[in-house]
Amino acid sequence: MSKIKRAVGVVAATALAGALPVLAASPAQASYTDCTNYMENLGYVVGPHVRDACSNGENGTFGEIICQNILYSLSVKFDDANEACYQASRD
Repeated sequence: MSKIKRAVGVVAATALAGALPVLAASPAQASYTDCTNYMENLGYVVGPHVRDACSNGENGTFGEIICQNILYSLSVKFDDANEACYQASRD
C-alpha cells in the first residue's frame, strides 16, 4: 500500500471519528425551561402555578392541554399560553 493511500485512509478515519459525535447527537429539545423563559420574556410573573403549567406541558399532547388550561386560568392571553405550552411540549 502506498504512503499516499495510507495517509488518505488515516485522514478519512480521523475525520469520521471527529464527526461521529455530531452526527449521533440528538436534536435540541424544548422543555419546561423554554416555557418558563418564554413567559418571563413576555413579562408574566413566573411563580409556582406557571412552573406547574410548564412542567405539565412536557408530558405530550395531554400535558400541553393541561398546561394551556392552567395558564388560561391565570388569565394568560390565549396565544401566549398556547405558545408557552408548545415550547414545553416540542420534541
